[in-house]
Amino acid sequence: MSALSNCMDLWAIVPELILAGLGLILVPIAGLTRNRWRQTSTFMAVLGIGAALVFTARMLLWPSTAVFCDTYAVDGFGTVFKLIIESGGLIGLLLIAAHFHGTPQVGHAAVAVVFVTLGGVGLASALDLVLVVLFLQMLSLASYVLVGLVRTDARGNEALIKYFIYAAVALAVMAYGLTFFFGMSGSLDLRAIGKALQGADPLWVTVMAWVIFVGYAFEMTVVPFHFWAPDIYEGATAPVAGFLSVVPKVAGFAGFLRFALLALPGGLARWPLMIALLAIATMSLGNFLALRQHRLKRLLAYSSIAQAGYILIAVVVAEQVEGALSAVGFYLAAYIFMNLGAFAVVAQIERAVGSDEISATRGLARRAPVLAVAMAIALLSLAGIPPLAGFAGKVFLLRAALDGGWVWLAVIAAVNMVVALYYYVAVVAEMYMKEPVSEEAIPGNLGYTAVLGLTMLGTFFLGILPAPVLRLTSMLSQLVR
Repeated sequence: MSALSNCMDLWAIVPELILAGLGLILVPIAGLTRNRWRQTSTFMAVLGIGAALVFTARMLLWPSTAVFCDTYAVDGFGTVFKLIIESGGLIGLLLIAAHFHGTPQVGHAAVAVVFVTLGGVGLASALDLVLVVLFLQMLSLASYVLVGLVRTDARGNEALIKYFIYAAVALAVMAYGLTFFFGMSGSLDLRAIGKALQGADPLWVTVMAWVIFVGYAFEMTVVPFHFWAPDIYEGATAPVAGFLSVVPKVAGFAGFLRFALLALPGGLARWPLMIALLAIATMSLGNFLALRQHRLKRLLAYSSIAQAGYILIAVVVAEQVEGALSAVGFYLAAYIFMNLGAFAVVAQIERAVGSDEISATRGLARRAPVLAVAMAIALLSLAGIPPLAGFAGKVFLLRAALDGGWVWLAVIAAVNMVVALYYYVAVVAEMYMKEPVSEEAIPGNLGYTAVLGLTMLGTFFLGILPAPVLRLTSMLSQLVR
C-alpha cells in the first residue's frame, strides 16, 4: 500500500496539475471565444501561471524526495528552476498577448505558452528517461504553434518548417542515444544509470553522452546546434522570438544539469572539458557573428547564443565549485528580465514601422523616450554594465570558473564580453546620438507597459540587490541523488 502511495503523490505536482488542467481547459475556450471575449484565454492563463508560481514557491520549504515511483524529483534544484521558468512564461505571455491583442491568435498563443511552460517545468524535475523525452517533445510541439501563429506570414511559415525539421532531428538523435544508455544500464532512472555507467566501456559512454547532448544543446542554442535560432527568431514575431529565447533555454539548462550531475557523475565521459570547449565556441561565434548583423532580431539571436556560452562556463565547474549552480540560476533569472525587455522594445518598433532594422531605432530617444530607456537598460545589462543584473551575473559566472581553476576559460569569456560591448553600445548610440527617421510616436498598450515595467524593475533589482536571489538559487545544490 505504501509503495502504491509513493506512486500517486499528487501533492508533489500541484503546479504541474494546474498548468496541465489550464492548458486542457483553454483549448476549447481559445477556439470558441470571439471578439472581446478573446482575451479570456489570456486572463485565465495569467491567473493559472501565477497560481502555479505560488504553489511552486511553497515547495521551497519541503524536504527533497523522489515521487511517482522515483521518476520525478521534488527538490530545491527543480523548484528553483520551475520558479524561473514560470516567471519567464508569465512575462512572455504578457508580451505575446500585448502584441496579438484583439486578434484571433491571442487565444492560441495563451494555450501554447502554457504548454511550453509545463514542458519546461516537467523537464526540470524529470528523473526518468521517458519523462525527459516526453517533456522535451511537449516543449517543442507547443513552440511550433507559437512560431506559426500568423498563418499568412510567409517568413513565419518558413521559420516554422525549419524549426520543426531542426527540432525533430535533434530530439530523434537524442532519443537514439538514450536507448543506448538504457541498454548499458538496464534502467530508465538517471541515478541508476549513473551508477551502472561507472563500469561500462568509457568510449561508448562518451560517444552516447554526446549524442544525447544534441537534444539539450538544441534547446540551449549551443554551437554547433545553434543554427536554427537566427532564422527562427527572424521569421517569428518579436514577442514569440523573445519567449523562445528564454523559457526553452532555461529548461534546456535545467534538464542538462540534472542529466549530467546524475547520469554522468564525477565528470564521466569528460563532459566538463567538452562543455568548456563548447562554451568557448558558443560565446565566440555568437559574439563575432552578432557584430555583422543589421536586424535587431538576428542580433539578439546571436546575442542569445553568446549568453548561453557564458552560462556554460559555470556549468563546467558545477561539480567542483559550491556556488556554480547558484551562479547559473542567478544568471538565467537575470537573463529572462533583460532579454524579454529588449524583445518588448523590438516588438513595438516592428509593429509601428514594419521593420526590425537597427536603423529603425535611430533617434528613438526623441520619438519614444521610455522605449529608448528600456532598450538601453536591457542591452547594457546584457553587455554586463554595472549596476545592472547582467554585471552581477557575469561576475558570479567568472568567479565560479576561477574558483574551479579554469582561469583560461574565464579569461576567454572576459575577452568575449568586451567584444560584445561593441554591438550592444552601437544600438544605444543609434537611439541617442542620431537623428530620428520619423517624428511619429510609437504606440503601445497596457500589456507592453507592464512587461517593460517588470523587466526594468527586475534588471535593476537583481543588479543592485543580488543577495536575496542568490540565497534562492543556492538551493539548486539540493539535488535528489
